[in-house]
Order: sequence, then C-alpha cells, then structure tokens
Amino acid sequence: MPPLPPSALQILHTLESAGFKAFVVGGCVRDMLRGITPKDWDITTSALPAQVKILFPRTFDTGIDHGTVTVVQNRQPFEVTTYRIDGTYTDARRPDSVAFTTHIEEDLSRRDFTMNAIAYNPASGFADPFNGRADIERHIIRAVGNPTLRFGEDALRMLRAIRFAATLGFAIEGETLAAIGKQSSNLANISAERIRQEFTRLLCGAYPAAFALLFDTGLMPYILQGIPYPGDTALTQSRLNKLLLKTSADSNPHLPLAIFFAPFDNPALLLRAMRYDNKTVQAVTLYTQLLPHPIPNDRYEIKKTLRQMPPKSALAFFENLLMLQEVIGISDAMHLTALHQIAHDIHDKNECYHIKGLALNGNDLIARGIPAGKETGAALERLLNIVMRNPAKNQRDILFLEKY
Repeated sequence: MPPLPPSALQILHTLESAGFKAFVVGGCVRDMLRGITPKDWDITTSALPAQVKILFPRTFDTGIDHGTVTVVQNRQPFEVTTYRIDGTYTDARRPDSVAFTTHIEEDLSRRDFTMNAIAYNPASGFADPFNGRADIERHIIRAVGNPTLRFGEDALRMLRAIRFAATLGFAIEGETLAAIGKQSSNLANISAERIRQEFTRLLCGAYPAAFALLFDTGLMPYILQGIPYPGDTALTQSRLNKLLLKTSADSNPHLPLAIFFAPFDNPALLLRAMRYDNKTVQAVTLYTQLLPHPIPNDRYEIKKTLRQMPPKSALAFFENLLMLQEVIGISDAMHLTALHQIAHDIHDKNECYHIKGLALNGNDLIARGIPAGKETGAALERLLNIVMRNPAKNQRDILFLEKY
C-alpha cells in the first residue's frame, strides 16, 4: 500500500498522544488497498469535535453537527470526524440526527459499501468488520449489512453503486443489485444536483458496461426526471466505449455527455433541469447540434464551423467534434485527418473566422456613415464572409474599399 502522507500521520499521532483513537477511513483506504495514492484523506476518531479543535491550531467547523471538523495541517485540509451512529432517515437523503460513539465498529456500520467501511492506522492495523478488503480483492461492491436499509437511508447510494462499477470495474453483489431495482423510485427524493454529480462521474468511468445497469435497475427515469431516453442503450454504450479508446473521458466530461445526450431533440432543457452549469449546457448542446452534420473538406466551410465555437478554445473544440464524429461514424478517419490538418493550418496562420478578428470594427464603420445597430452588424457579417474566403483582404484599408 502507498504510505500515509506525513500530515495525516501527524494528525493521527496528535490524537493518539492525547489518549484518543484515530484512523484514516473510507475511500482513501479503499484506494490505498488498490495501490492508488488517494487524492483526499478522511480521518475518524474517538475524540469529540470540541476536543479535536483544542488539539489543533487551525480548524474549521465544516460539519460540526455531524461531528466533522476540518483540520489544516501543513496547509493541507483533512476532514476529521468523530465516530458516530446515524439516527433514522425520514427523507431517504440524510439522518435526522447523529449520536457520537467510542466504537469504531459502530461508525463503520453506518457506511454505504464494505469497500468503504475500512479504517486503518499504521500502528494498530485495519478495522474491517465487514470484510471490505476481501470484497476489494474480489472486485465486488456490496452494501454494508442489509442493502434495503442502506438504500433506504440514502437513495443516492444506489446510483453511487453503479458509479463505482463504472469507475472501478467492480461487479455489484446480487442482493445489493436486487435492492437497487426494488427501491429505484426512492431516487426521486434526491436533489438534481446530487444526481448530476454521480451521473457525470459514472459517464466518465473507464468501464462503460455499467451504463446498462441504469436501465436494468430502473434508475434512469429518475435521473432523466421522467423523460424517456430516446436513444439505443446498446449503441450509446458502444459509443462510450469507443470514446474511451481515444481519450480519457474524465479529462473532458462534455464529450461523454455529448454522446449520451445526442439522441435528444433539445438536450439543453434537460441539462438545465439536471442543474448543469451554463458552460456545460452550451458546450454539450453545440456538440449535439454539430455532431450529425459532416464537415466538407473545404477551408471556408471549416471556418464556418469554427466560428460557431468558443473563440478562445475553437481549435480544441473542433478537434473534439471530429473525435466525436469518428466515434459515431459520421466521417471516416482519412476525411477527419484532412479536416484536422486544415483547421490547424487556419489556426497557425491566424486566419480570421470571428468578427473580433477583423481588421476593423463597428465604430470604424459608424465613422464611415453606416448607421449603428443592425446595419453595422450586417456590414460586419458581409466583411467577415469576404475575409473568410480571402484572408489576404483582412487589412483595414482593403476592407474599407469593399461593399459593406
């Protein structure tokens, strides 16, 4: 296993020196056992929040009602949470109350999956009451205890199970999977924001075979807020697989999202309903609009396509579009390679395809007597069209001689 970072070890040592027990816990332990260096480190302890705050000079109350204090150690934040027992869940989202405990096993029993219910301390070793290490070795996702109870507590755990299958390549244990199918309607209790986060991570996973589980378990209607998926599930999954062969999906979530939303007539409406940010809505919508239309092997036509893209990232956006078109079979590789080369040549030569790239602007035309407003805009469009066809004309004096 990768070693614990010095800052985490210092926190454990400080808590233990004060007479408390402490472990790193959850996803970071899971990742360590898989030979992966964790990005985040969570710590659980028998110390109460007030006691934790006394022991460390820099802390923040990030979830004090649930026993969580963020400790800043060597400028790195660590969430330190008191062992706790969750009360009843009446909304299938969060516990109505929590009670602190001094037993690590009770804390681990409230967690979602056995692979996440493992605690570790370099001195005392593992606390693993639900055999999570064995499930990690066998690549199994298994609910802690009764899966019906676990998913009844927080319905998002059902989607998380499939997300883990998509990102880790693990199989979901039979009873756990069956419980998802029986309780899928509870996902309606979860906010669009929480669903969106898990769904996006799932689509970006390295194992798209798990994608079909969203349909098999009945979760997809609740993800899409009742809107039927208009695409072919197997075809979408195949395209996600092909995309993975070309790029790491998590490097640009817009690409797998474009594959998924391509069958929708108006994906922007659903993207907004799922609470995606404006940048994502605009990018995914533009990809889906352009995807079905082959781009002619023509410099002017390529510029027309580039013009529809964000000016600061047009070339990268164009390259991603070509990749997506190859994935869905719109154009063959040879044609797309030619388009790629021409687009790079346009970029390298700084040829204009946006109005802001013209050698003159609206104020110049207004000074020449063109009325401000629609007339100015129309004149700039005509000049841009001229320059896109003939880059050499993008000079101020030459453009003043054109019919605008």
